[in-house]
Amino acid sequence: MNYQYSSFGVLLLISSIILLFLSYYSYKNRSENLHKYFSALMFFAFIWCFTSAGEYFSLQAVYKIFWVQLGYLGVALVPPLWFMFILSYGGYDKYLKPYFKAAILIIPLIIIFLALSYPLYPLLWIRIIPVSNLPGALLVYVPGPFFWVNIIYSFIMTLMGIIILLQIFNSSSRLYRPQISALILSGLLPLIFSLIYTTRTIPIPGLDVTPLGIVFSGFIIAIAIFKYDFLAIRPIMNQVLIKSMKNCLMVFDDKDNLIEINNHSKLLGLGEEIVGNHYPHVFENLPSITAFYENQFLESEIFIGGTWNIWVEIEKSPITDNGHNLGKIIIIKDITYRKLIQNQLTDSEERYKMLTDLSPDAVLVLIDEKIVFANKSSCNLLGASNSSELIGKNILDFLHPDFREISKKRLHQVYVNRKSLAFLEEKIITLDNQNKDIEIGDVPIIYDNQPAVQMVIRDITDRKKLEKELNKSLEEKDLMMKEIHHRVKNNLMVIQSLLNLQSSYIQDPAVLNIFKESQNRAKSMALIHQKLYQSQDLKRIDFGEYCRSLSRDLFNNYITSSDKIDLNLNVESLMLDVNTAIPLGLILNELLSNSLKYAFLPDKEGNITVEFSLKNSQYILMVSDNGAGLPDDFDINKSDSLGFKLIKGLSRQIDAEVLIEKGKGTKICIIFQEKPIVPL
Repeated sequence: MNYQYSSFGVLLLISSIILLFLSYYSYKNRSENLHKYFSALMFFAFIWCFTSAGEYFSLQAVYKIFWVQLGYLGVALVPPLWFMFILSYGGYDKYLKPYFKAAILIIPLIIIFLALSYPLYPLLWIRIIPVSNLPGALLVYVPGPFFWVNIIYSFIMTLMGIIILLQIFNSSSRLYRPQISALILSGLLPLIFSLIYTTRTIPIPGLDVTPLGIVFSGFIIAIAIFKYDFLAIRPIMNQVLIKSMKNCLMVFDDKDNLIEINNHSKLLGLGEEIVGNHYPHVFENLPSITAFYENQFLESEIFIGGTWNIWVEIEKSPITDNGHNLGKIIIIKDITYRKLIQNQLTDSEERYKMLTDLSPDAVLVLIDEKIVFANKSSCNLLGASNSSELIGKNILDFLHPDFREISKKRLHQVYVNRKSLAFLEEKIITLDNQNKDIEIGDVPIIYDNQPAVQMVIRDITDRKKLEKELNKSLEEKDLMMKEIHHRVKNNLMVIQSLLNLQSSYIQDPAVLNIFKESQNRAKSMALIHQKLYQSQDLKRIDFGEYCRSLSRDLFNNYITSSDKIDLNLNVESLMLDVNTAIPLGLILNELLSNSLKYAFLPDKEGNITVEFSLKNSQYILMVSDNGAGLPDDFDINKSDSLGFKLIKGLSRQIDAEVLIEKGKGTKICIIFQEKPIVPL
């Protein structure tokens, strides 16, 4: 048995396990396409090394060929996956579209097919020859045309990736250059070992040392991951973000070591020579910034004395990725000029105090919810004898418990957004336990060189009391109006009842008919007042509902046999002012009464239709029937009928137009526009 190359197999097997671990590690921590490409690259590199180990351990030629064929899954796919990984690492993901990835994978897929289909298609290898008859002897793979296609294509993919890395190397800071150098070397090694194999530099027939290049590349990438953390913060951030910043910008890793700094950091005398140092060393001459870095505040304004003597605005932002802490970004902006302006305004604070003391409204200044200034009106409002009783107290302690949470949110909003908030009604409890209704407005200001909130409080207790009295008065007025409508309705119903009682003594049919018509008119007006006192709106009623109620009452009054005459109602629910509804109700009463009394002879069938609608800002009331109709020479202006005289007079009252259609039946339309409501 030939064991002379088994040591290669052991090395490749151990390396394949490492590559599989790197693939799993990257997949587990994946957060972007970079990790996906790297995970795939390591997996197929694992297949390449594992199958190469299988080839060395196999004794029979058929098993060696099997492992080599299977290994071409890694041989063909590792170079294009390497190129895609480098594109993503360099920030060129925009080129990695599905059609682009499909295009660069066409040749590798053909190579895999030819490897797996050997010897049916001997285009990758022409033939395979064992170097000896000993068990485990190496095999010589006589290259076919597609073997060289694969070699050339793999070289192109690898060299293009190395060119991209060289470009990134030239434009990156020295912090990233070790990891980029490691990546360049991890690409060069397989290339070098492949050249050694294809040029037969090693005079051992059948010995393919290319997998050893993959082994060494795997070790180098492992070092790059765990020492240089190249899968976390990459050089592309330096190119896109840091160089574009116009303020001082520093990036710290999760161990608080400085990993990047831009040119504007010279503002604080910091340069690239401090990259890699722990934050206390970076800020050893800047204790105020060290203190900010260590506390939980995300932003602050700091004065830096000594050599610099400047004011800076400093912000701290965590860098996270899928919940993983990658570090911090510190942005420092020179605000010396702005602070100079603010300091000039400080002199006006005394004048501010004098002016606020003249204000009838309470004016408080708050810092972190604590009262730091209170004018005289504040003392009167909150029950204090002087402002010293209020200074240092928490404003939330004065607010009614129902309003404390919303006031706390408003104060936080003013602090964060630095925007004024409109007045809001709340309640306070004074020092002498009085409850008062107030309006509060919040405004962001700078007080004693600190962000603060000016709170203006207006006592509206008397106004709220007056509002309650007015509301009570309005309620009483509404009740009175309802009572008036109710009484009017009752009086009209009494009149109707008296007419009904009197009609029982009348024998003359004509006089009896007059009494009946008077009853209906009284009832139509009573129905309107009934609708009004039942409604929430004492000036308007739903005339559509009124039409339905009145029409059914009249129909039941005049028609004894409902199977001969049909009443059709097509009315919309439209609100009308009472001044329009009463005359229009009387008009409807006259029109419908006439149709019910005169349109149809006894025992004749027919239809009566009532419609009420709004079209083009005009109200239309229409009563029609298919009965006997009006005489051809009928003229409403010359009619001596009391009913038509009422229709004519009431129509003028609401400025309505009366349209009469004669022929087969009668149709009368009342068209009007509602007059504006006159305020009471």
